[in-house]
Amino acid sequence: MIIQCTKKLLYQLKKNPETVNVEKPLTSWHANLIIVNRRKTVVLVNDKNRYVIVLHGLKANEFKNMDEIILQSIRNTFEQESIKNDVIEQFIDSSKNITYSNTKNRTLVSRMNKACETLCFLERLIDNDTIYQTALSRKISRLLVGDGKKEYIYPNQEMYKDLKAFAGISIFQSNVDG
Repeated sequence: MIIQCTKKLLYQLKKNPETVNVEKPLTSWHANLIIVNRRKTVVLVNDKNRYVIVLHGLKANEFKNMDEIILQSIRNTFEQESIKNDVIEQFIDSSKNITYSNTKNRTLVSRMNKACETLCFLERLIDNDTIYQTALSRKISRLLVGDGKKEYIYPNQEMYKDLKAFAGISIFQSNVDG
């Protein structure tokens, strides 16, 4: 997995950016550090489908364990989306090695900034009891966004399509007892 960070986030993580070639946009994310309600908040936006993951209220020791926190936040959000555990584990396994690099182009940075702006409008949905903001992440990812080609998409639906293509199977759990 590649996390392409802003300078502010790289400084907070105390990491030097690595040079990487993006091979799989599904496991490539842009990340930014912003302050919301006087707490540090990391916003991750998927490069392929603009799906958003939000982490709020991070402390200094949590920035040291950012790899585990990012993977856990993806797992928690996907579980809330009712995605099958097999698909989640397959995605997490393909993303275990996390590399941090600089942001790569203005288009993706502007998309990430738009997600940060949307977060500020929805800050009332922040759950201050946990750093994993699954409900807020799902809400932001359900909002209509432009794809740059005069078309509009729902990031959550695009993520579903991408995960289905990635896993090769149906991604949703059935809620039928049987």
